[in-house]
Amino acid sequence: MRYIVVDDDRFFLDRMSILLKDAPVAAETILCGFDNKAVKTVKDDDVFFLDIDDGGDEDAGIRLARRIRTESAAAHIVFITSHDEKLRDSLAGLIRPSEFLIKPINGSEKEKLYAFLSLIVGSGGRVINLKSGARHFDVCVNDILYVKKDDRKTSVFTENSFFQVRQSFSKVLEMLDEKFLVVDKGTAVNIEKVRAYEPEKRLIHMKDGTAVYCSRDRARLYRDVLGRSEVK
Repeated sequence: MRYIVVDDDRFFLDRMSILLKDAPVAAETILCGFDNKAVKTVKDDDVFFLDIDDGGDEDAGIRLARRIRTESAAAHIVFITSHDEKLRDSLAGLIRPSEFLIKPINGSEKEKLYAFLSLIVGSGGRVINLKSGARHFDVCVNDILYVKKDDRKTSVFTENSFFQVRQSFSKVLEMLDEKFLVVDKGTAVNIEKVRAYEPEKRLIHMKDGTAVYCSRDRARLYRDVLGRSEVK
């Protein structure tokens, strides 16, 4: 695992270097500005800390996040900003980050940073709580194949089970992580559970044998990621 911090503020880069040295999970730390070096190589266990805005370029971090996501669906992306309103801008950029942090990273934000780093190391067993009427289900995130909006409910599919829950599609999506890509309106798939992809039909074949449709615009957006599972 590597920590890669991208910011145009040298003082903040130094601050993050100190914070990450004291992090609960030790890893190589790379500090850089907004250039091609930040995404020269991307590994699935990398953790990127991206400033959303590069001086006068307000979308620099969002564009960089898109480039990272074309290289890896699993790498963690953490957006860092001094302005709360920038968080909405990042969501509009179609990149769902693993976490948000507000500068300066002190007090509760520092605690949030360390809690996040502890969580991703043990995320293999992370569970979410789903509700269906009076019933509650604990489901391991890594067991979920895909999630689909079903009228006012949400259907959650694992390899061995099916849950129809009362939480909205957007609420369930918030509980998941960056492995889940929204491939059509109201449908998100776990990219690690994809068995094969048929680009001509835009069909994503999951490991349980089901096929999920991918919209034209999302097929273009995730072309590189889906291409790794393309049927030859």
